[in-house]
Amino acid sequence: MNIKKKITLFFSLGILLFTLSGCSNFQNWELSMRSKIGALPLTVSTYDSNGQKIDQIKAKSVNIHTDKKMSQKDDKGKENSSVIDVDYGHQRMTHVGSTLIAYEGLKNYEDAFNKHVKIDDQNRAVPLLNTMYQNFKNDWNGQSKIVMIRSQLGMPIAVFAGKSVSIHKSDMKNSTQFVIDGHRLFAYRADYTVYPVASLK
Repeated sequence: MNIKKKITLFFSLGILLFTLSGCSNFQNWELSMRSKIGALPLTVSTYDSNGQKIDQIKAKSVNIHTDKKMSQKDDKGKENSSVIDVDYGHQRMTHVGSTLIAYEGLKNYEDAFNKHVKIDDQNRAVPLLNTMYQNFKNDWNGQSKIVMIRSQLGMPIAVFAGKSVSIHKSDMKNSTQFVIDGHRLFAYRADYTVYPVASLK
C-alpha cells in the first residue's frame, strides 16, 4: 500500500469515528462499556410507590445488571428476572420491586425543586413541570428535552433536562436506558415521559 492510500484510509477512518461519536447508539454503547469496566460513576436512588426516596448510593464505579442466579433466559435469549444487582466499588446491592433510577453527570431538578418550593398537600392541581421550567429556564434554554420519571403510582421523583436526549432499550427486564447530553440515565420499574421544552413555555 503506498503512502497516499494509507493517508486516505487513515482520514476515512478518522471521519467515520468522528461521525459515530455523535451517534446516540454509539454513545449508549460507550456508556455501557464504561459501566462494565468500572469507569462510570453513578448516583443510584430507590423510591417507594409514593415517590419518596428510600436510599441513595453515590459511587465512582457502578455496574447495574440482571442477577444471574435468579434469572433464566426466555425463547428470545432475553433475561426474564426482575432481580437486579448494583455493583459499586467492591460491594453489591441486590434490588427488586421498587423504582430505581441511576444517573451520571446530570442534575435531578426534582431534588432542587423540592428544596425551593413547598406544595400544598390538599390535592390542588399544580402545573409542576411549567413551574419547574420557570424556576430553571436558564438551565433549559435551546431546543432541549425534559425527561420526567414517576414512581409506579405516578408520583414525580426525578426530572432531567438535556439538549440531546435519546431512549434505548435495556437487556434488563422492566428497565430503560437514556443518553442525555452524553450522560447515562437508567430507570428501573418507573414510568417516564419525554417532553420537548418548547411545549412547556
